Amino acid sequence: MTRLHELMTMAVVCAVMSGCSILPRSNELSERNPVVQTAGTVLPVAADEANSTRIVSVELPPYEPVVGLAGKITSIGTSTTTNLVARIAAEFRRMYPGVSLQVTASPISIGPAALLEGRADLAPMSRPLTSEEIQAFTTKYGYPPTEIKVAADALAIYVEKGNPVTGLTLEQLEGIFSQTQHPGVSPIETWDQAGLTAEWADRRITLYGYGPEDGAHQIFQQQALNGGAFRLSLRVDGGGSSIVQGVAADPGAIGFASIFYACKRVRVVPLAGADGQFYAPTEENIRDHKYPLIRFLYVCVNKPPGQPLGGPAAEYLRFLLSRDGQQIIADGGNISLNAATAEQGRRALAE
Repeated sequence: MTRLHELMTMAVVCAVMSGCSILPRSNELSERNPVVQTAGTVLPVAADEANSTRIVSVELPPYEPVVGLAGKITSIGTSTTTNLVARIAAEFRRMYPGVSLQVTASPISIGPAALLEGRADLAPMSRPLTSEEIQAFTTKYGYPPTEIKVAADALAIYVEKGNPVTGLTLEQLEGIFSQTQHPGVSPIETWDQAGLTAEWADRRITLYGYGPEDGAHQIFQQQALNGGAFRLSLRVDGGGSSIVQGVAADPGAIGFASIFYACKRVRVVPLAGADGQFYAPTEENIRDHKYPLIRFLYVCVNKPPGQPLGGPAAEYLRFLLSRDGQQIIADGGNISLNAATAEQGRRALAE
């Protein structure tokens, strides 16, 4: 059995709502620290200090439990968003002991097929559905699936902590990562071509990132490479934690992964925004869309138009989109939604 097949079949199936523990976090995740930008420098912040400030918007409504909820929820999707979904489970189980949640996670996109075939109530996704996935669903059911944004995220650019690069533009990222640069974009293969000098001048750049089956790969390809092809030298890894570890061990490296995986062994590189200023992927810069490489994490459901989503799955999503659910998301290291985006999700469930 190939390693990829092992990853596909090594799904995390956990009756979370029946009492087993929430999905385990790796040692790398336990050392994760968010970043802030001070006078143009990206600095690590102690996790305790950062979490103490992660208070979600008071404009988000508090959750109001319902009476007598019982049943089963099946969630099948990508591991990035599934981990987030599973972290909500402990509090949801406390409120609703009669509801069980079965979670299956994979590093590749298994959710759309499971939703299409009726095997999943929730399909967590780290990217929007493709036009092909929407068309296949619409052909079968006569209406498109409903995509609910449940958290914000950013694709951070990581370098080894000793790398002095102060900032990069999207054009420079295209020159670094793409083998098919657009007109006006120059290829960048050594760090002097990215503006570094002295002992960095002739050091070759090594690339780390996700494989083509991962949503982060697809989003980075569209947003940073303008749809161009990645260099064949990209060192592919299925997990953000492993990508960051690889960058940390390689002085010439640059890689992309969720900001969730930031740690003390790497530096996060500020990127030029639409106004030409450089922005670190802080929560404020992500919510304000100043940092250019942002994305959302989604949960997709099968909801006929004009019919509110019902049952335990609907209540679970309402809790996730409430102030209480978003606070759990923020406490776990993900970036909570602003009030307007959460309201859009609640309306989508009700209409």
